[in-house]
Amino acid sequence: MDDERRIWQVAVGLGLPDPTGPGSLDSEEIHPIALMLEESAHRIRGVNRIPCYTEFGPVIEIAEFAERVRGDAYDPAAVPVECTLTVYATDDELDELLPAIVADLGIDEHNYSAAAARTVTIGLRDIETRAEAPASYQHLVDQYRNRAVLD
Repeated sequence: MDDERRIWQVAVGLGLPDPTGPGSLDSEEIHPIALMLEESAHRIRGVNRIPCYTEFGPVIEIAEFAERVRGDAYDPAAVPVECTLTVYATDDELDELLPAIVADLGIDEHNYSAAAARTVTIGLRDIETRAEAPASYQHLVDQYRNRAVLD
């Protein structure tokens, strides 16, 4: 991996899943907040300049806990969901990206997001310090290296 770059994940917690639409667990649609996260990454440095991808689903740590504690009574609809943006970025790019995300999602000082029309949580995960990293995110590193060869 590039010594200047790290794998980071920005997580926007949205609360419990919506019963229908792109915020529901059964939806095949891309969540609009996930799209906005990706657009923020493209806006600050240009399309595909910062390798990234988005996901929508239950907050894994909470879902795993609930499943272990509740067993057969586990209800996925009772677990908060989040949209994540995973990036392979330098500190400078990350420092530029985070305020852009806050601005693009219209997040105020009380964590109300105009884009999500609700209060959200927002966090940053250093993926490289997690047990599953970095092998499962190698495709971001490869995307960056392949792009650098083409430039």
